[in-house]
Amino acid sequence: MKAKIRLSFIFACAIILSACEFSKDTVDPKDYMNYNYKNHEQLNVIEDKQSLLYLLKQGDTYHLLIFKKDGSSYSYEGGRESDTPFGYMKVGTPDNIHIVIFIDNSIVKAERYEFDLRASKNDKDKLTISLDGLSNLDTYLIKSYDFLPPYSSISQLRFYDKHGKRIDETVLID
Repeated sequence: MKAKIRLSFIFACAIILSACEFSKDTVDPKDYMNYNYKNHEQLNVIEDKQSLLYLLKQGDTYHLLIFKKDGSSYSYEGGRESDTPFGYMKVGTPDNIHIVIFIDNSIVKAERYEFDLRASKNDKDKLTISLDGLSNLDTYLIKSYDFLPPYSSISQLRFYDKHGKRIDETVLID
């Protein structure tokens, strides 16, 4: 009898744990923002086919927030906090890497940025991604990229001025 009760208890726990593992909490991004970031300035928001992206600022701290779209609802995918006026966040699965870049170009004053993707940090082969014409885009830029494997390692962002000269990123970091 004790064995049946113990087995029933283990089975019930397994069902509860598997249900929790597969459930996704949906959020209203505006409610989430009002509750967690009500004293932050919203610099930019963009929506692509799979996510809603926010760039916020409070004082000298930037917050990048990602909400994953699932039909008409959203789930909080994650965020990144940075004390520099630029950065990136990498999220995804082994089947799809999602990279989100953010730049406060009122401070960086770049005309172009680039970064490298590699299968691993030690890999010699790289794919360089570059975006020109930053002065013609949003001052507070959010750019979203999707990549398929094998890419999993991203280099630091590099910035260039309108003359093609590299901007020293260390000057932008406090």
